[in-house]
Amino acid sequence: MTDKEIIDIQLEQIFGTKFPQKIQRFVDQELNEGHWLKGYDLAVSQTVIDGDSARRLLEIILFQRSDLRIDQSELHRVVESVLPQSMGANVTWIVDVSGDFALSDSLRVARFNRATMIWCSPRISFDEVVFDELKDGKLKGRAWLGSNEPLDAPFVLDFDSGALLKGPIVEP
Repeated sequence: MTDKEIIDIQLEQIFGTKFPQKIQRFVDQELNEGHWLKGYDLAVSQTVIDGDSARRLLEIILFQRSDLRIDQSELHRVVESVLPQSMGANVTWIVDVSGDFALSDSLRVARFNRATMIWCSPRISFDEVVFDELKDGKLKGRAWLGSNEPLDAPFVLDFDSGALLKGPIVEP
């Protein structure tokens, strides 16, 4: 179980729609690899587990790795202040191997370490940001600039500094 996987599962719980399925697959993979923690039997089911079981599984994992716990209320507070579009749009994310992650509110991108924001980009899209990859310190993705073609503007952000290396800044 990697830092990246544990952070990704928490972000799925906070912002996603497939939390029970995702944590169940994760724990199933752990079991298949011979890793057992007391309580993992909650994941053993022919159907998708319920939300309560999913939350209990996450607590079992975070008990072992409390250093990776994201303070959800603080993250929500920060996201709502720096990514205001997040109130009406889907929040998307990508997680680095270090456990740091980037979130998008469909207009801009912000990097976080747990619930602490490291940087926030200027507005780079009119209505959608898709992350393609995060490697070698570069966050690559596509943004929509209002043309008839969705996701028509590739962008690259320096993951350390937040500098926009490729792609335009969008004026509202």
